[in-house]
Amino acid sequence: MSIAETNSLGVRLPNAASDDAKKWKVAQDFESLFVNQMLKAMRNTVPKDENMSTGRRIFTEMLDEQIANTASRTGSFGLAQMIYKELAGKDATSPQKIMAAQNAYNWQPTKASEKQIETWISEASETMGLDKNLIRAVVKQESAGDSLARSSKGAKGLMQLMDSTAKDMGVVNSYNGRQNIMGGTKYLKQLLAQFNGDESKALAAYNAGPSRVEQYNGIPPFKETQDYVKNVLKYKEQFSQEEVL
Repeated sequence: MSIAETNSLGVRLPNAASDDAKKWKVAQDFESLFVNQMLKAMRNTVPKDENMSTGRRIFTEMLDEQIANTASRTGSFGLAQMIYKELAGKDATSPQKIMAAQNAYNWQPTKASEKQIETWISEASETMGLDKNLIRAVVKQESAGDSLARSSKGAKGLMQLMDSTAKDMGVVNSYNGRQNIMGGTKYLKQLLAQFNGDESKALAAYNAGPSRVEQYNGIPPFKETQDYVKNVLKYKEQFSQEEVL
């Protein structure tokens, strides 16, 4: 039984309909309640501070609740796992996998900085043996340097990889900027090899697909693709001149 589904960012998240996930939630809630009551009992074993302000008392209670909730989410005490095992049986999805899915759901991707992007481009250039300025130009044209970009067609990340292309290039998460640029550069290198180093044809294939380039024996007669090739080559030239200066 699957415990997770995928959201629009390609992140694995808990499936609320999963019986195992529901049982794990019950076990976590019980552990949280148990730990909270245990902390209260422990505090009752020491003399009360009569001078404690109401605000501090409320803060202490909130702290106990937070400790209890954190313990249940991380499995610190192991009680939730014991309860879950009794509830779900030996064939259930492991608590570790459920916690991993919950952690993935809580993960929030952040937009990459220009410095990070430049580092990834340099690494991809060295690894794949492609002109750094060509990669920069494709990144600018495809996503304007937005690592979280997503097109209406479902292309993702800096070099706007479709899921099928990302998978073929070994990219696990298209919103991981390093993986995305490395995968996009690898794909671009393959296209350059396929079209004998012709950058215009390779770029046209990156935009419209290699079959279209082969069909028309050159840049397809589509305005989008023709503009795409012109823009990327223009950006590449600009970046090259900036390096000289």
